[in-house]
Amino acid sequence: MYNELNERMNKMSVNEEIITKSNDGCNAKSLIEDRIILNVGGIKYETFISTLTAYPDTLLGIMFSERNKDMVHSTNGNEYFFDRDGYLFRYVLQYYRTGKVHWPEFLSSNQMENNSFVDKGLKQPASPIEVAGIISLNNKEGGLVDNLTGLGVGNYVSLPFTREELEQELLFFLIPTRSDEELTESILQEESLNVTTPLLTFANKAVVDNVNGFLYSLKEVMYSLASLFEKKIMITFYHDRRAPVFKLIPPNPNIIMNELAPFNEKMKTILTPYAGVGYTLLMNFENEIEAWMIEEIKELRWFMEKPSGLPNRFVLYLSFNDKFLKQQILRNSLLSKVVNGGNASQNLNTNVNENTTTSSATNAMGESSGGDAIANSSTTS
Repeated sequence: MYNELNERMNKMSVNEEIITKSNDGCNAKSLIEDRIILNVGGIKYETFISTLTAYPDTLLGIMFSERNKDMVHSTNGNEYFFDRDGYLFRYVLQYYRTGKVHWPEFLSSNQMENNSFVDKGLKQPASPIEVAGIISLNNKEGGLVDNLTGLGVGNYVSLPFTREELEQELLFFLIPTRSDEELTESILQEESLNVTTPLLTFANKAVVDNVNGFLYSLKEVMYSLASLFEKKIMITFYHDRRAPVFKLIPPNPNIIMNELAPFNEKMKTILTPYAGVGYTLLMNFENEIEAWMIEEIKELRWFMEKPSGLPNRFVLYLSFNDKFLKQQILRNSLLSKVVNGGNASQNLNTNVNENTTTSSATNAMGESSGGDAIANSSTTS
């Protein structure tokens, strides 16, 4: 019994060991099959298919995907040739390895003319391999490029390609060079700089003028309201071309009940041109109109409603979150001359009084001297 059990356990151990070795062999075989060589313009790069397919929206990610493997044919075992710039491909492969584009530092034309080489004893241009910054122990024999230090690194500071060339290469391999946010911001900036606003048509210009007029009219309404020491007003705009109706909140009978009151006449003059039009403008541009009004009048409160059961009308409530401050009004009006110059007025009055007293005394002395002179004159004669 014991021997039979021991034999079974030995078989299990052997089986487990065989399975483990078999798995290791599969992993090793999988890695070998996954490793490929990309021959780009004569320069060879070694990587894994899994590295490329990690970015399925790029050209190489699409080419080496599982669904397209039968369409891709190697030139020599696991080697694939691309008739592209081998030096620039370094930046393409770096994207697959790091997930971002590593842009080199490009020199201006003046820098390239004056500082083509760093003063480190390098007097002649480097070879193409040195220029590209590629270091490989086997590159002379045509071996694999296994260590790329970066273009423009070392003694050579000017790059053998332009930014436009690099961008074109990245574009060919479908490498995203910017994030969605950066791309959107760039497009908006380009549009703002390069795209001119199209000329207004006749009809749209008329509407623009109407919008601007409506904005200034609402601002004038609030200005007139504040000038009467009022803070709240309700304006109803109708769709059917009826003149807008306004009401002070709370009602001021001295103003509203008097049809000939200047305020009533002024409000009618301001609002009547927007009969019907005011409704349409508020329906289409309410948020923008509100934002503009609050920007112009910081203390403004805005509320608009479309009453249920009362169709085809908008009721607009406008009010100030403000106080009428006496000292602020005094300091900023013509009355400030009286308030600030009160002491000067007193001094002026004092000076005037002193001058008057002195003048009177002088006149009295003059009259007295004159009398003596007349008297002396009489005596002499």
